[in-house]
Amino acid sequence: MTDILTLKNNLLEQRYTLPKHIGISSRMVTYWKSKGILPFFKAHKNGSMNVPQAVWMYLVQELSTFGIHTGKLAQLAHLVWQKPREDGYFKNKLEKRIASLERKNGDDGSLGDLRDMSNDPMLMDTLGQEINPFVDAVVDSILIDKNPLSFYYFPKSGQCHVRDGNKAITEELLALINSEAYLCVPLMEFIRSVVSVEFEYVKRDLPYLSQVENQIREIIMFRSPKYIELLVDDDSIKPLIIREDHKKGEELADFFLNNKLPKTARLLIEPRAQGNYKLTILTK
Repeated sequence: MTDILTLKNNLLEQRYTLPKHIGISSRMVTYWKSKGILPFFKAHKNGSMNVPQAVWMYLVQELSTFGIHTGKLAQLAHLVWQKPREDGYFKNKLEKRIASLERKNGDDGSLGDLRDMSNDPMLMDTLGQEINPFVDAVVDSILIDKNPLSFYYFPKSGQCHVRDGNKAITEELLALINSEAYLCVPLMEFIRSVVSVEFEYVKRDLPYLSQVENQIREIIMFRSPKYIELLVDDDSIKPLIIREDHKKGEELADFFLNNKLPKTARLLIEPRAQGNYKLTILTK
């Protein structure tokens, strides 16, 4: 089994979303880059982004609409993207994961992969730039538990927190909420929008979807069905109906992000007349 750090690395390598896909002009991107608000963009490279980077761009746009000026956004970008790198966030995380696997005295191949990763200076530098608490929260929300997320920003002190909505609020965040004015920006809508872009444009399987989810996506997005009825055998999840004229990527992204399918799920495919399908997810 691939270790979760390796899986995240593979996901972050995939950059499919462009600013135009999420309604942000190239002029605005150039301006934000010049102000240090998009530190992951390299000079003279195209603007393709992985999921967390695209979500960050969405978040910057949202904070801008609330009047957060570029100086504050640049400070926030440093706090989110640069400070964890300076503090050795990824290196410490990798060392802890390697030590944990060594204590278990078992190796399914992932321990060797992680050791190779730790001995590759260029890879460590790249991942040190790309992996931080914000990125981990976004990736985990779609890759592991599909948790709702919110971003808390405190303009006066410049502090920020990413909160997993399934967990109790921390004492540190509660103290800030009780002492400062703040903005709370739900992130799942941004994540859904980015995922729906990938659903539309990426032909290969997506690593954050299960085998069954990738099967469903392939049928709905690339076989051009006129009518899809997606059911779950135990009726625990509301059926999804997708018609030819709907925004299929957005609907399907909503379905996958809002419903947790068991890893053992299987898919029953029933082609119907006139390009229609009935898909049943078997959970038993």
